[in-house]
Amino acid sequence: MQSRISVSCLFAAATIASSLAAQRNPFVFFPQDPERQAITSASFVGRPDWNNAAEGFQELNSDWFRGIGDEGGSCLAYGFYHWAADEDVSTSETYGVVLRNADPVTGLIDPTAAGEIVRISGLTTPSSPAGGRGSWIMTDIFTTPAALPCTDTWFMGVDCPANPAWPTTDGHALWRADTPSASTAAVGENPRAGAPDANWTVTPGGNVFSNGWSYILGVLTETPSLHVGGLDPNNSRQGQALPLMQANIGLNGLFPDVSGAPRSDGITLRVQDNAVPAGLAFFAATPFYGASPIPFGSFGQLHLDIVSSVTLGFAPMAGGAVEFAVFAPGSIAPGFAGTTLRFQAVVLDPATGGAQFTNAQATEL
Repeated sequence: MQSRISVSCLFAAATIASSLAAQRNPFVFFPQDPERQAITSASFVGRPDWNNAAEGFQELNSDWFRGIGDEGGSCLAYGFYHWAADEDVSTSETYGVVLRNADPVTGLIDPTAAGEIVRISGLTTPSSPAGGRGSWIMTDIFTTPAALPCTDTWFMGVDCPANPAWPTTDGHALWRADTPSASTAAVGENPRAGAPDANWTVTPGGNVFSNGWSYILGVLTETPSLHVGGLDPNNSRQGQALPLMQANIGLNGLFPDVSGAPRSDGITLRVQDNAVPAGLAFFAATPFYGASPIPFGSFGQLHLDIVSSVTLGFAPMAGGAVEFAVFAPGSIAPGFAGTTLRFQAVVLDPATGGAQFTNAQATEL
């Protein structure tokens, strides 16, 4: 499989949202939507293993996610999207894209060649004679779509070759949001204390270790994306205060704190779809995934348990996105801590009458 760069644009600083990617949807796991929201939660730019060669991955655990890119039984990635930071934009930087399966025995990332779903090496960032620090929004389109696991765990990431010049004079890095345990950064991720990591490094020797952050990276799909957001009104980890505070659609959505001590987070669902910017999103919830996905023809597949699913409501989208409040902060009783809920949505296109399922995602209260 090969790849070509379809969109490359200079991004001076991570303080404004990028323009929408053409029709396809980057499935990015990060506290904010990098296409539409001002990124105020980026703690640092960083690499998987400082300036050594290593691959950095986001985990899409099957307990948390189902059906990313599901077009009705085939889950497909059409490319890859990430924010590349460059200490000197006058020189081009080299990187790769890697998608990996989980080890069938351990369930952890498979660092071997057998675990690779896709490997594309030798990709490069553009350059600018202006020089100095900058950032590029990279969109790499696969010549052949990659088949993703619909109901199994997999990992999406960037391969960073060794660069001894980073960070002093030059080099490629990734925008990241740290958890409070990962660094002293004032902004970043905001999961509950003790939540598991969902980001991993693989070294050339096959060593694997976890990281306490999320990267701005993800596969490109032709299906809409759903993310669960956590809303803790007493935190400033996203660099915003009420009433401008947004739900954290990264680790805080997966692992909110509803214990009542110290937090009682709310839950918000966010749907994004570049192909249907004025769509209508319908939301459903259940405690369970179905034993197997239920096909609905061209609409895609329902990954929730149909017997226990409850329709939550609907909301009109604007600019290809909408947020739907499920639980206000303080409304979830502490006794529900330890409960898992799972959500999925359908995006209706009023102009054509067509519809498409999003992926499903869990929140572990």
